[in-house]
Amino acid sequence: MGETVEVKRKTAADAVYEQLKEDIITLYYKPGEKLSEVKIAQRYNVSRDPVRKGISRLVQEGLLVSKPQYGTIVCGLSVKQGQEICDIRLILEVYAIKMAIGHIPEEKLAVLLEDLGKAKKALAQDSDEATNLIYKLDGEMHAAIWDFCGNSMIGNIIKSYDSIVRRIQISNIMYHERKQGTMAEMEEIIIALRNNNEKRAEDAMRLHITNIKKTLVQTNEIKMEEE
Repeated sequence: MGETVEVKRKTAADAVYEQLKEDIITLYYKPGEKLSEVKIAQRYNVSRDPVRKGISRLVQEGLLVSKPQYGTIVCGLSVKQGQEICDIRLILEVYAIKMAIGHIPEEKLAVLLEDLGKAKKALAQDSDEATNLIYKLDGEMHAAIWDFCGNSMIGNIIKSYDSIVRRIQISNIMYHERKQGTMAEMEEIIIALRNNNEKRAEDAMRLHITNIKKTLVQTNEIKMEEE
């Protein structure tokens, strides 16, 4: 038998880091918000030491910034960085959807169509669940395209910007009337995939990402006007 390898258990600091990162990405803690170690410790039911360690890691990753004499704040979404990532996605995802046509299994398309129906219903009823369902569907749809486009590197490249991409997705969905627009765009993409319509799918994906890019600029302009 080989040597014994000790499996490291998740520490409190690891757990805080993961949950705090998720809360930042999903905009529970919003860009520009000042964080309180005491309140975070209370929220996660831990001492302040693992909170400090989690914050330190997120400062290194660029999701938080520590300002002397002031405290720790959540980094804003860089419009320039977001636009550049959208440009990368335009190249990769328009190509990916073209290559994925006809290769996504019927059962996967059926799940996307079912979740599309749930999200549309929640949005029509102005349900509190609408945002979560739209975000879930958006992630499922893009992942299906990456998984079945025949090029695993496309998904890997986009996932390497996961924190930024997810913050952009959520801010896009939460921006004023973008829920309706996002739903319409995703429906067009999913229907094109179901019908194996390559041209329609490419055009729909191109419009979807272009509108996300536009929303980044519009959101920033509104924020500047409010400040």
